Amino acid sequence: MLSREEKNKDLEKEINHEKKVKLSKKIMKIFSLIFISFIIIFSYMYFVGTRFIKTKEYLIKDNIPNSFVGVKILHISDILYDSVNENDILSLENEIKLINPDIVFFTGNLFNKDYQISNNEIKILNNFMKNIPYKLGKYAVRGNCDNKNFDLIMDNTDFVILDNELTTIYNNDNLGIDIIGLNGNKTSINNNNNNYTITLINNYDLYHDYQISSNLVFSGNNLGGEIKIFNYSLVNNNKYMKDYYKELNTQVYISNGIGSNNHLRFMNHPSISVYRLYQ
Repeated sequence: MLSREEKNKDLEKEINHEKKVKLSKKIMKIFSLIFISFIIIFSYMYFVGTRFIKTKEYLIKDNIPNSFVGVKILHISDILYDSVNENDILSLENEIKLINPDIVFFTGNLFNKDYQISNNEIKILNNFMKNIPYKLGKYAVRGNCDNKNFDLIMDNTDFVILDNELTTIYNNDNLGIDIIGLNGNKTSINNNNNNYTITLINNYDLYHDYQISSNLVFSGNNLGGEIKIFNYSLVNNNKYMKDYYKELNTQVYISNGIGSNNHLRFMNHPSISVYRLYQ
């Protein structure tokens, strides 16, 4: 027959075992919840966050030449085709046709740098860029991911590729707007005139390497931070992560882009931008 002391020890062992079982169950529940939450968040970032391309609309009030007041600009950037597909491109094409822009700006990165694009995909992108409607002009700069296939895709699309170049666009009178395209390699561009100036650059982080003056800058590359928590990016350490900045007399608009480097987005849907010019 067991003594009272032995019974108490057995009871203590049983109680400790029950505590361990309960603790193990709690830990398993916590890990299960964390795992399920991770799967849900990851699935959202992959299947939802990278889809549903938004159209962001802005009014740009500035010292615009009279003939350009009311002109509609479409800005697209960072298609990164391997993270989107043909259906996405077709849907985007239909949306752009409804917008029916006057001027189109593309600020680079048709596909991710290491992606081996096929001839069929080159054709898809070529048709997309060719079918973008315009009235006054289509202009583009190369992105940091764009390689020799960029020229194959952009061939016969009516886009003017600006490699550290300046061109002037007119609309019914002799007062034009200068368009500068920067390719990321530091150089000097002479824009010492009184024309209203719009600059295109893939990565605005590099803009200050140039000694130029702009009224308006359109850029991309940063993808709005891709994965953001309370406006802080978890994967991108570039300086400029917001949609809009005002630096001295220069207004800067940075596109969220269409694709994704990591095939993931959170709290930061892909987008295109539409701007209407006003005085």
